[in-house]
Amino acid sequence: MSHNQDLALICQHRATIYAWFSGLFAKELDSEGIARLLSPPVNQWLTALGTEASLTASVNQFKQSLTALNLRQDAVLELSADFAGLFLMPKPVETQPYASIHTDKSSAPKFRQQACSDVQAQLASLGLKLHSAFNEPEDHLAVLLELIGHLAYASAEQPERQEALLLLQKQQIAQLLSWLPDFSQACRKHDAFGFYANLADLMVKFIQSDSHWLEQ
Repeated sequence: MSHNQDLALICQHRATIYAWFSGLFAKELDSEGIARLLSPPVNQWLTALGTEASLTASVNQFKQSLTALNLRQDAVLELSADFAGLFLMPKPVETQPYASIHTDKSSAPKFRQQACSDVQAQLASLGLKLHSAFNEPEDHLAVLLELIGHLAYASAEQPERQEALLLLQKQQIAQLLSWLPDFSQACRKHDAFGFYANLADLMVKFIQSDSHWLEQ
């Protein structure tokens, strides 16, 4: 297998992981979503992901959350309440999943600031737009993760544009990592059950590892 083929496979795998994180932060999990998370294929995939030393502890923590979720009474309702309390309410501000909230340095951060305009322009330049069913600003975490996943997949499918697409991914990831660690810590502080706190931690650790890979 050639170097380009190897790189394409890696980028396809990266795209899948970004899409997985995006889906989990996009909306509350229903019973089918929870069942998929608890399925043997996902457990096997997480085990494989955890073989990377920088991800081992975070993967193990998240797998412990899945075990606890499987034992939780009224898991769908309780996890939906956790999601709403962290991501859908005005407070706590520090767990809001919008780049504008975290990159606006004013004393009272606001929605739909420059970060949102920047993502709108980025999506337009790529010929992309939000699905009509997703009623959130463009700088929502799920959109940013999906965007990186799209760029990763495109870099696998379009070798002639690979260098430019990898550069775009570096830029998007650097912007994410400017606020995601603090977001993860805020989730840890406010998520008593720990599912989304451990998910956020795993996401940050993966993106940091991915950033290192891109730099190499």
